[in-house]
Amino acid sequence: MSPILLAFLVGLSQGLLHAVGPDHCAAMATLGTLGGGRKRAAISTALRFALGHAAMLGGIATLCLLAGVGLSETFERWAEVFGGTVLLGLAVAAFLFPNSLAHGHPHLPGHAKEPHQHVHTVSTAAGAFMAVSGVRSLLLALPPLLVGGSMSLAAWTYLPGFALGILIGMGVVGMLFAEGLSRLNARLTAWVHRAVALGSGALGLYWIGSRLVGG
Repeated sequence: MSPILLAFLVGLSQGLLHAVGPDHCAAMATLGTLGGGRKRAAISTALRFALGHAAMLGGIATLCLLAGVGLSETFERWAEVFGGTVLLGLAVAAFLFPNSLAHGHPHLPGHAKEPHQHVHTVSTAAGAFMAVSGVRSLLLALPPLLVGGSMSLAAWTYLPGFALGILIGMGVVGMLFAEGLSRLNARLTAWVHRAVALGSGALGLYWIGSRLVGG
């Protein structure tokens, strides 16, 4: 197997693992409730979250590599606190204002009511913000930093593989979440939305507290 393909496959597998982290799954599920829990919207939300996440991770990692800049443990700790705060904010919004982003403005008579673009913007932004906490780990895992020769082509194929893994993994999570919701009646769906919001909020608080105490 060529070094270029090997680096890509390693990045792909690690991107898949990164995508199914509990904080990412909680965030995507919570965003799905903000968008009204529709099947198509939930999958779209997950993919937009993944795009924002992959773009931010890859962008910062690339800049750090090109500039020869490393990131400290202190940066990582506060970035994780920030990520937990984003997750907590999403959970509060989902619990207090369910479906709040499903319709961003009143519709004229005769116009179909489709989910507003606001939910897509929030999903992409949330994915990007939560990516900041994982940049240092990505830099430490990148083959260029481990074996030297940071400008080698084989090493740089790791990043697109990692990004693709994130897109596939988060897309599958969104699809499974949407499929599960589609099998529930309206009453059960409402309870699932509340449970998702409470679980995400608890995870966000734990994430923040553990990083502050651990620091």
